[in-house]
Amino acid sequence: MLKIKKLKKIKTRFPVMLAEKALNSKQCEDLINEIKNSSSFDDMIMGGRSRINKGSKNFKRYIKKSKISKKLFTTFNNPFFFKKIQSIFKKNYKDLTWSNTYDPKKFIKNKFTNKKLMNSSELKKMYGNKYRNPSVNLDIDFSVSKSGYRLKPHRDDITRLYNFLIYLNDIPKKNGGSLTIYQKKKNTKIRSRFRRFPKISELALCKEFTPKQGSVIFFQSTPNSYHGVKRFKEHKGQKRFFIYGSYALSAPVLWKYKNVTYLPFIKPTSKKLLTSSHDSNYILNKSA
Repeated sequence: MLKIKKLKKIKTRFPVMLAEKALNSKQCEDLINEIKNSSSFDDMIMGGRSRINKGSKNFKRYIKKSKISKKLFTTFNNPFFFKKIQSIFKKNYKDLTWSNTYDPKKFIKNKFTNKKLMNSSELKKMYGNKYRNPSVNLDIDFSVSKSGYRLKPHRDDITRLYNFLIYLNDIPKKNGGSLTIYQKKKNTKIRSRFRRFPKISELALCKEFTPKQGSVIFFQSTPNSYHGVKRFKEHKGQKRFFIYGSYALSAPVLWKYKNVTYLPFIKPTSKKLLTSSHDSNYILNKSA
């Protein structure tokens, strides 16, 4: 269903691959109609993004009655497809400087990232402290955004290996909603830490992707995979329809850069937050 053979490398400081027309216009239109016909959404985040999240009762109802969404979900929620994505990245990035220390041994179809509000202690307990022999699972949501949706520069959750975005409709550049890719202004060889939410003054914009119908973007969720979304403004009521997903481990990823390792550090807080909102940085392992 998804033409991933069209994936091509994009030059950035972390691995990004893009395929245009990975889905045809009919498939995109059907997916949009299925999202429009959803009886309800699980939540609204980021100033205007409504989601149907894997793992919810609502998601199960949605997939049951949505033929094309179910077909796409089944494609992604498969260990062979995950391994195919891995092999594509390894083939295209043979000189890759970033690597995850422990490859997953098992793909669990029914698992998903917890969307409950938790403080930092609860989050650490959920992740545990064992990094070896992790399993991997698909997280995915079917989303629609209205005016006001934006995403500040950040790196995704510390359990994620690969992220992907599928755009279902064209959005004119002047309306915003573009995916933005950033890099650190100072290009040092070894950093002591990678903050999850860096200051915008620390970053330089290096790529911008305007949503095009049927295009898909995959990127490796390395500690320096900083990205965001420009504020979206509707024109004549046109919403921004897209699918977001990731392949996530059952424990935080231990990333290696050449011959050094970075350890995850969750900043202590008593506030109840989604995992996507916690300040979790990567710190250089100086004891190794």
